[in-house]
Amino acid sequence: MDANLDLLLTVVYCIADDFLPKRAGNARRRITDPEIVTLCVAPAIMGITSDERFLAVVRHRLAHLFPSLPAREAFHKRRLRVSGQIEALIAEFARRSPGFFDDLLLVDSTPVECARSRETVKRGGVSSLDDALANAADYGYCASHSRHFWGFRLHALFAIDGTPRALALTSPKIDEKLICLQMVARCERSPGQMLILIGDRNFRGKDLETTTRPPSRSLVAYTA
Repeated sequence: MDANLDLLLTVVYCIADDFLPKRAGNARRRITDPEIVTLCVAPAIMGITSDERFLAVVRHRLAHLFPSLPAREAFHKRRLRVSGQIEALIAEFARRSPGFFDDLLLVDSTPVECARSRETVKRGGVSSLDDALANAADYGYCASHSRHFWGFRLHALFAIDGTPRALALTSPKIDEKLICLQMVARCERSPGQMLILIGDRNFRGKDLETTTRPPSRSLVAYTA
């Protein structure tokens, strides 16, 4: 039987409620941290990529589950406050998925563009922003789209069934092969388990193949 939206969100809420530490009561807070976490998961399940559109839809579609919803600004503040718990919950959900100990993994990365609609200035040939993004984002090149972009690069290791094994958000100037090795080191696996990676040509290189050659790291990297 396929689970419906209400059942999926109820399961997320119950796990989050058991997993997150209990906070002291606050008469001004009308929605709990587990509810915030559930609201963060709901857009992905519903296929909605805009917070503004989601908060407009959820007031009608999920009003029976969330009778009291925060305004957009309040939702952003609460989501930022529990970002560490959300990351821990992602790992917890992954451990409960069938693909968490699979030995065949997919590795890839994608640009996470920022501020395309914001005015940028050229400083030494590199675009920069006069705001908080300038301290973390960078200017890089996306070979898949044959263009430069400002922002980050999201790297990911996934099992074949979609279970996330490791994620990393980095500067686009950092070598993908280096980030791949760091993510592999973070993967939980059984003693002696060898991982097989499938990735594109950006992950091909003598250094990577030498570092990951068994039996030193119990890892083999293939490229597609």
